Amino acid sequence: MDTEEKNTTKYPVHTLEKSLEIIEAMKEAPAGGIRIVDISKKLNIGKSTIHRILSTLAAYGYVEKCSEGRKYRLGWKLFEIGSLIPRQRNLNNIDMIILEELSDKCEATVNLGIRINDKVAIIAKVDPQKIPFKAGPYLGEQEPLHATALGKILISELDDDKIKSIFKSPELVKYTNNTIDSLRKLRDVLARVREQGYAVDQEELCEGISCIAMPIRNYEQNIVAALSVSGPSFRFNFNKIAEIKQDQQNACVEISRFFGAH
Repeated sequence: MDTEEKNTTKYPVHTLEKSLEIIEAMKEAPAGGIRIVDISKKLNIGKSTIHRILSTLAAYGYVEKCSEGRKYRLGWKLFEIGSLIPRQRNLNNIDMIILEELSDKCEATVNLGIRINDKVAIIAKVDPQKIPFKAGPYLGEQEPLHATALGKILISELDDDKIKSIFKSPELVKYTNNTIDSLRKLRDVLARVREQGYAVDQEELCEGISCIAMPIRNYEQNIVAALSVSGPSFRFNFNKIAEIKQDQQNACVEISRFFGAH
């Protein structure tokens, strides 16, 4: 659960909070599962409380006991429910053919992303069919806003107070030598993004991977998502980006029309 959201909950249900914290703690568990004692140490919650909660979650299929007997892992029920989310989000009702055609033209990976708090979440992804290279991230993965082209687009039109509330610190996490590492530098970059209408990621999150992103707008002309084209940096030189831009812009205009933009 997002810390800011949790702290502002008016009527928290503590058992439910503990249950969600346990599920969160299990996200990074190895394939063989995680022990109650390890969850207890991580969350500072009593082992007996964790055992009762896990037993209840297991009864509903949200977690399951591993064959080893002393470890637990996430259950398929979570996947079943999670897979329903795209069907309930209008952004996921877009015509995927638009993304597929763009990917084929550019021979690159195409991602559609939205902002969730201080991250960009990938809600649609198409890999190129003609070449074996597949550029991350995975579908559903969340990445930092300041180190991705998608993220820069999604925050490019936010006011300064909102930017400060998202990042909270003037120093930003560095992932590579090219990562923007301060709010001051980020503001300068966002000004250029607003002026040129697109953002780039030149090995700022992953070495060897570059990306260009553009906005998706709704009927109020607000940015509701971003569309990126990414691939190996050796292919994404100035000429390649210039070649991609027009096709990418056409795709963004077509998707934006779906949300009433004109």
